[in-house]
Amino acid sequence: MSLLELSKQLLKECDESISRFHIYRAEDKEPDFFQDVKPHAYKIDELLLEWEQLVRKWIQVKRPKYVHPSQIDSLLESMKQFIVQSYYKATSKKRFLQSVHSSKYTLETVIQAIKEVGDEHA
Repeated sequence: MSLLELSKQLLKECDESISRFHIYRAEDKEPDFFQDVKPHAYKIDELLLEWEQLVRKWIQVKRPKYVHPSQIDSLLESMKQFIVQSYYKATSKKRFLQSVHSSKYTLETVIQAIKEVGDEHA
């Protein structure tokens, strides 16, 4: 999968996390960790690993103006946390939403940078 496709998929996952967060809060239910949370988190970890390898290589080669390795580190850590947190109603809403929005901003910046350097197949 290309860097652009993976970035878009992770961006979609951010929106799905927000939806899931609101659904679990509204329905006041607890997830089954081994049935729901763990498999989903594992799937996203796999995507993040693949994305990380591609984006780091892309940053080295293309040197985009507004995308830096520290942003990538932050996004990886945040996403791994908020994917799991999105299942639990006890999660702090403000902090959760800030993490998701920060990750979305970074992903949107990467997508925009890919388009700007004309590297649609990255």
